[in-house]
Amino acid sequence: ASLYPPTDRGGTPGVIDDVDRTLPISERFFSGGSTTLRGFSSEEAGPRIVVPGGVFRNNEGELVTINPFTVPIGGNALAVVNLEARVPLVKGFQAVPFYDGGNVFRRVGDIFGRDVQPGEDPNARARWTHTVGLGLRFKTPFGPLSVDYGFLLNPPTFVLRQADGTDAQIRLRRTQFHFRFGQTF
Repeated sequence: ASLYPPTDRGGTPGVIDDVDRTLPISERFFSGGSTTLRGFSSEEAGPRIVVPGGVFRNNEGELVTINPFTVPIGGNALAVVNLEARVPLVKGFQAVPFYDGGNVFRRVGDIFGRDVQPGEDPNARARWTHTVGLGLRFKTPFGPLSVDYGFLLNPPTFVLRQADGTDAQIRLRRTQFHFRFGQTF
């Protein structure tokens, strides 16, 4: 998706930059969870921004230190591939091996492996991810009950700037469990 035509939304008048080409957050793509990329928690895939930590006061006025963390920001492009094989075991019970591939990308060019440009935030750059897993499907009177275990083969890493000026890398969890009623695919 893209804005047509992109307009200057601040910054230098008359200059269209990446911020001006990014969709409003309510229009961006988000992915991850039991119905898309099962190696991620709900809507946790894709580019992120770093929320800086600091010292704050809680409701009682006490000082609380919060470490920096990342937040998904969605993107203008989304690619998801889901493959699964439903293997009947006994009546009303299936084993489901699956593969999920894809991610949320800041722009379409990122899907095809565009390199990080000089000065670009490395956390805004998403790469194609691969998840393999196993699910179980139970037929119930209320509809199918699904339990999926996803293993993310190449979990994304993100850079967090620390208070002392050094960079630390964090990596998302490799494993996720998902429970749901109903059939997704």
